Amino acid sequence: MFVDLKIENVEQSIQKWSSDDVASYKARQDKVLVDLEQFLLDGNNLLDATKIQQSVFPEIDIDVFISHSHTDEDEAIKVALSLEEIGLKPFVDSCVWGHADELLRKIDDAFSKPEGWTNYSYELRNRTTTNVHLILNAALQQMIHRSELFIFLGTETSVKIDDYVSSHEQLSSPWIFSELTFVRNVERTLRKQITMGNESRKFEAAASDKKEVEFRYRLPDSTYAIEFWQFARWLESGKSLPVPDFLQRVKGLEHLDRLYRELNVDASLLSAPRFDWEQ
Repeated sequence: MFVDLKIENVEQSIQKWSSDDVASYKARQDKVLVDLEQFLLDGNNLLDATKIQQSVFPEIDIDVFISHSHTDEDEAIKVALSLEEIGLKPFVDSCVWGHADELLRKIDDAFSKPEGWTNYSYELRNRTTTNVHLILNAALQQMIHRSELFIFLGTETSVKIDDYVSSHEQLSSPWIFSELTFVRNVERTLRKQITMGNESRKFEAAASDKKEVEFRYRLPDSTYAIEFWQFARWLESGKSLPVPDFLQRVKGLEHLDRLYRELNVDASLLSAPRFDWEQ
């Protein structure tokens, strides 16, 4: 990961994308969930963390990791669609943790009910929850590390001001807290450089009436921050005339550099060219 960025005051959605566009994006990601469920529920009672991560997260190349609250999933997907439009490869984190509860229910139905029981075993249920959450969390951290830009969508639903204790911004999502904490400590990498061969020139609602307990986590600081209107303006300025597919991603990465300059990222870190030809 090269840069982490908090986008502040995300209020208005990117209007150009319809609900059908959002649904189509979700459908593309749902294939991952199906493969994971088939892998876990194949009659075996072993959870192989390494194989699960390899199944869900093959060594794909991503440019932008988008972190957001569950309520803001559609907004995050619209940002992802806009990033795809300018040639970048985004990843929306809810494509993993958004399905955690659904996945856990299927695992628990198979493994957390002792023979003759109608309810889950408390001890078995805790064990499956801990393991699945740790596996997914580790996989998310790997995706963050492989990305170049980490984006956190700061909205009223993801960030709250704790008026009772202090003026600090607070989180209620443990997933976002884990991601932002990891981002603060992960080793920074160089910007991506694409090597192009001369021969090819291409890239490879709760059922219970009980009030749900809610935790609060202090919001970890981001290295950079930008207002949503500024980010939307940057996205819009990335549109250009159609180019060959093998150049589209290069243009997207070069447009990322314009964002970095707007954020006042150290110029020495932006000096390397974005692509090079194989000798």
